[in-house]
Amino acid sequence: MKTTEEQIKRVWYQSESHPEVESCDPRDKETIEWLDENPVAYCIVTGTKSRAFGRKSCVYIGWAQNNNSVGAIIEKLRTLKGESEGIRFSPPGTIFQYRAQFTLKHYKDKGFTGGFFQQWDEEYPRDCLTLDYTLRLLDEVIAEFEKWISNSYATKKITVNTNKNVVKEIQR
Repeated sequence: MKTTEEQIKRVWYQSESHPEVESCDPRDKETIEWLDENPVAYCIVTGTKSRAFGRKSCVYIGWAQNNNSVGAIIEKLRTLKGESEGIRFSPPGTIFQYRAQFTLKHYKDKGFTGGFFQQWDEEYPRDCLTLDYTLRLLDEVIAEFEKWISNSYATKKITVNTNKNVVKEIQR
């Protein structure tokens, strides 16, 4: 029998702002660097304050959704980074990029929360999207949602979280 010995060198990438986030996968290096540039992103993806990108958000793939293991955190950070840069799932300038940038910019603002925005025609709910907002900036967020839905159904009203919580009615 022949025996061979091999030494393996492993390079680790570790966040300076959140040392618990580390990986030896070179594909995670850029995401960890981005985390150090945007340390609030850790709070966003591990907490529940952000409905759009927080823990349990439907924007994440199943295994990472309600999981705060290091691998899941890195995956959620990668998603938030990609959305904010307009490179993950949709091109720049879309509501998806706006949504991520809004969350990163306003997460620490007073009254920050999120909600399930729905477009309604005369009878039925149509397009919908989870968006974060503050009461001070709710009109801005509604305007962005309206731009996104403008090419679909005739909108009668826009609601947040329930069909009874009307945030905008449109008279035609």
